[in-house]
Amino acid sequence: MKTKIISLLAVTITAALLSQPMFADITYTYTGNPFTDVTGPPYTTSDRVTGTVTLASPLGINLPFGTAVTPLAFSFSDGVQTITNLNANPGSIFEFGTGPTGAITGWGIAVDTGLVNPPDSITTSPAFDRGHLAGFSTPTGQVSDNPGVWTTVSDTGSTLALLFLSLTALGVAAPRLKRAAA
Repeated sequence: MKTKIISLLAVTITAALLSQPMFADITYTYTGNPFTDVTGPPYTTSDRVTGTVTLASPLGINLPFGTAVTPLAFSFSDGVQTITNLNANPGSIFEFGTGPTGAITGWGIAVDTGLVNPPDSITTSPAFDRGHLAGFSTPTGQVSDNPGVWTTVSDTGSTLALLFLSLTALGVAAPRLKRAAA
């Protein structure tokens, strides 16, 4: 009797949790093409802009370009430096546009450290990717008119739902497996 009540309670709690909308963080990953123009070391034509942007929810469909978002977290690298939400200037820019499936079709991202003038920075858009180190020789690396690719990395909501469902199934099945083994 006690096992049936626990099983029924587990199923009820899981059903209630699964019926609620899942608030899922989603991460988009950007992989740029190798730089074609470099000025001064340490940049080389093997470097490129790569990065991730984690949002509280997926970008909507048919967003007009220039839609500003505030990421939960981000990290961008140009092969020489990495700028993240932990070391970036609070004035970093994140603007997107999407197509009919919600895929990113336009973007403008500019992150910088804000520590020097001009700041160390990483910029990406369909027109160009650029890494810039401030200093006397202002070394840069960039590629023009050859945008990289955005992909969706994770949707933790569906993972969470599957976890709850799996744990419930194990909770319901465990007492029956014990009885069958006895």
